Amino acid sequence: MGKLERELHMRVGFRLVSQLLLLVLLISHLGAGQTEPVPKLIDLKTATGLMIANNPTLQREKGTIDVARGDLVAARQLPNPSIDVSSESYPVFGSHPGPFFNRQELIIRAGQTIETAGKRGKRTVFAEKGFASTKAAFDDVLRQLTLELKSRYYGIAFAQAQYELAKELLGQFDELLRFYEARYQQGEISGLEFARLRTERLRFYSDMGSAELQLKNNRAALLELLGSPALDAEFSVAEKLTSLQPVYSIEQLQQQATANRPDLRAQAERVARENADVRLQRALAFPDITPTVGYKRDFGLNTLAIGFNLPIPLFNRNQGGVIRATAELQRQQSELIRLRLQVNREVQQAMNQLAVQTALVQQIEKDYLPSAKKVRSSALQSFRLGAIDLVTFIDADRTYRETLRSYNQALLDQHLSKSALEAAVGGDLQ
Repeated sequence: MGKLERELHMRVGFRLVSQLLLLVLLISHLGAGQTEPVPKLIDLKTATGLMIANNPTLQREKGTIDVARGDLVAARQLPNPSIDVSSESYPVFGSHPGPFFNRQELIIRAGQTIETAGKRGKRTVFAEKGFASTKAAFDDVLRQLTLELKSRYYGIAFAQAQYELAKELLGQFDELLRFYEARYQQGEISGLEFARLRTERLRFYSDMGSAELQLKNNRAALLELLGSPALDAEFSVAEKLTSLQPVYSIEQLQQQATANRPDLRAQAERVARENADVRLQRALAFPDITPTVGYKRDFGLNTLAIGFNLPIPLFNRNQGGVIRATAELQRQQSELIRLRLQVNREVQQAMNQLAVQTALVQQIEKDYLPSAKKVRSSALQSFRLGAIDLVTFIDADRTYRETLRSYNQALLDQHLSKSALEAAVGGDLQ
């Protein structure tokens, strides 16, 4: 019995170990395709890295670069050589045809097409410019997604600020409510006044609920952009909404945009590509030469066979291709001029927007915010002393809340305007 028990225990143990190993392999296989988890505290640089690594739009656009790379590889290739084998004049229907290799004309030729007028080089330049424009177009998609990333990121910072503000104001109001509840129980204030005060608490609680909902929705929007499958993950952003003091020169910003904007670079590469295409289409008017060399066995006599093939460009000299390429070049040149004007306009408008939002933030900080805080503090003190009624205090408190919310909104608009200006110049502001 002891030996049987030991064998049984060994079998059970082996089975458990096998199942454990299988479970580990299954978990590792399932986790291999998952994206990197979002940290609990994320800064803008980390968010940008996660977007570049996981965003499906960027992954899709990377495929266009591979397609253009394939076109470039194909353009660099030489024409394939050719082999021609023919057999003629063998008297297969004769009564005595004789030996096969001695009673026929057997010709074996090898040929190699030689591209004239530098077609291969011009074709390669055309493909290189197409590849460069594709990479620049990818960079422009990244530029636009980065602007969207900053918008959603600062949206979370705004929602966090609104939620913290609503939570703080609710706590302050609850403290006041507890104070007046004690006075109500002592009979110092009427039940109607205390009931109106309790009803006003619903506004604070509703504000906090709305801010919390906005925070969750903004988190989900950012997680979608980062390519995260879990849109309910909770995290905080490291950057806070603070007042900015931007000082920029419009001339320098426009020069920076001209040098850095990837869409301008992509369009310039398209113009260069069409220039190369015009030269290629003109070169295609010249025919290619295909020399051949081979072996000929003529009824037992071994001879050398040489020759060449040269099409005569009598009718078709690729006139249509030249016209099409020239027209496309003019179209792309006009598009480049239009895009330059558009970029300058975008920089100017973003600069104007940032200046207006900066002035609004400074005005709120200078006049409205201190005034609202002072009025609320005075109203709270007077309300506690019974110098003003509940309606007057509620109006002062509501004005204070709206001023703080407006200030947070102005800070958000200022950061979004700065992000739009960075997108307009194609990089960080100098």
